[in-house]
Amino acid sequence: MLHISGDSINSIYLNLLELALKRGSGYVDSRVGPVKDMGPAVLEFTQPNHQLLFLRGRKYNPFFSLVESSWVLSGRNDLSDLKSVISGYSKFSDDGLTLNGAYGYRMRHYFGIDQLNETISLLKEDPESRRAVISLYGAKDLVNNSSLDIPCNTTLFLKVRDDALDLTVINRSNDLFLGLPYNAFVFGVIHKFIAKELSLQVGIQRHFTDSLHLYKENAELVSDLLAVNSQDEIDSWVKEYSSSSDLFNGIFNDSAAISRLDSKDIKSDYCRKVVSAFLLRKENGCSESIESLPFDAFGHAARLWLESL
Repeated sequence: MLHISGDSINSIYLNLLELALKRGSGYVDSRVGPVKDMGPAVLEFTQPNHQLLFLRGRKYNPFFSLVESSWVLSGRNDLSDLKSVISGYSKFSDDGLTLNGAYGYRMRHYFGIDQLNETISLLKEDPESRRAVISLYGAKDLVNNSSLDIPCNTTLFLKVRDDALDLTVINRSNDLFLGLPYNAFVFGVIHKFIAKELSLQVGIQRHFTDSLHLYKENAELVSDLLAVNSQDEIDSWVKEYSSSSDLFNGIFNDSAAISRLDSKDIKSDYCRKVVSAFLLRKENGCSESIESLPFDAFGHAARLWLESL
């Protein structure tokens, strides 16, 4: 089993891409094309600060991370706003309107209980509990073979250790190139939200996947990324661009408005500026709005995204 540990997504991702090209004997057929399965893996983030990916040429879209995490925290499953950020998301919908495996909806509505609130209540009452488990995968998913969207992340475990909250994400199938960077941020937001509600520090964020894999169609892109990125440069960016607490407080307090891309209803000055910058870029190609974002982690990730388009 692969086990790799680092401070955050930025301290291990480039290494993972390199391992993906070297590891295994080759590609095998899958439901969605040739894939290299790296097998089970444990990814451990010991200081999961912002979890925004810094990588030249990757086209990692931090605005989508912002909207998706707000969408998840709000408990939504409708596609109307997600597909306005990334239009290709609708290809995973069974009805063109919703996502069957939407993590927020699964967490807050699907099973008839708000697991997020109940987890917070449980750990407030009993911080030593080992029963704080959020289920995202249901028994019906085993027989729902026609759905285009079965949850890849299946379970969340939350435990208080050394006065900090640890999060473990269990994952049945993880696309290293496309999925992992967004998973790290989205579940990092859930991690931070619960820790804040419990007045705890954020502890370790772990992802256990039973199948970390790379699709052949992305292998050439991975080679290109390895040629133009260095871990030293990424590490220097991590030191230079810190995370803003305004970003996460805005997500926590304005998740519904952010998930609707409704800048008028976003109370957070920081998040309103970020969403407005994205909308200006989307509507009239105004790059200056993104270039003028704060020189922090989100602003840097946004400028790297703009540079790669």
